[in-house]
Amino acid sequence: MKCEIYLTSRIALPDSHTLAVYRANGGYRALEKVLKGGYTPAQVIQLVKDSGLRGRGGAGFSTGLKWSFMPDPAKDPRPRYLAVNADESEPGTCKDRVLMEKDPHGLVEGVLLACFAMRVKTAYIYVRGEYRLPHDRVAAAIVEARKAGLVGEQILGTDFSCEIHMHKGAGAYICGEETGLMESLEGKRGHPRPKPPFPAGFGLWGQPTTVNNVETLQNVPFIVERGPDWFKTMGSPKSPGNVLVGISGHVERPGVYEVPLGISARTLLEEYAGGIWKGRKLKAWIPGGSSTGLLPASTLD
Repeated sequence: MKCEIYLTSRIALPDSHTLAVYRANGGYRALEKVLKGGYTPAQVIQLVKDSGLRGRGGAGFSTGLKWSFMPDPAKDPRPRYLAVNADESEPGTCKDRVLMEKDPHGLVEGVLLACFAMRVKTAYIYVRGEYRLPHDRVAAAIVEARKAGLVGEQILGTDFSCEIHMHKGAGAYICGEETGLMESLEGKRGHPRPKPPFPAGFGLWGQPTTVNNVETLQNVPFIVERGPDWFKTMGSPKSPGNVLVGISGHVERPGVYEVPLGISARTLLEEYAGGIWKGRKLKAWIPGGSSTGLLPASTLD
């Protein structure tokens, strides 16, 4: 199975969180390609649809299809918003933290491309309250990008304008759920909303809203620059691309690993995490968040 490292390709570089290093390694080329290359919002959405990118927040829904649910501004002129779910509060998860700390401009560029595609002028990045350094790194990246004409009015001298705002959570686990997140952003108690209505029609402050995960958006600049066909060379036919997997617990090498979708759990444990520590045998494992429960060792595949 092919695994070309791209999501984490910059994180080991010195000062990888800075604009200078990001640009020296291909950063913002995708945004410039779209804004100065005559792309339409519909074409960017189609690129993401064709890539097969699915949401990396857990639901695995088609990202391009989700973006297409945003109403046509000619028929629905209401303000629209992008909310970035960086509330990563599931026990044992820290893959978005790595991206925000080490490659925050990748998130900023992904946000800008998503906003262009959906004709959004305002984005909010909702960060887990305990993530102080990730929050500060992304906030500093937005400041750098604004000074460089990459955030704000008439980005790169074009008609596209977009503001990005940061918002700290307060430690509420439920705000990782998209409607609970929106309630919190509005200054209310974080509590899930009944569906329907869905966020694309009635989201933040009753306006059309799309909620995307950090890792999902971090994929977008690579797809725009390298193309959907390149993206589909990795992963599985139904779920292309790479995914960041956090492995914790009693293993030899705990950490966050970039792997192609479709990889087996046994490969993750034995080849990436180095197996069970101290030569012991696996008794049980948790494949996802705390709500998935324990699985016996016999189910590892």
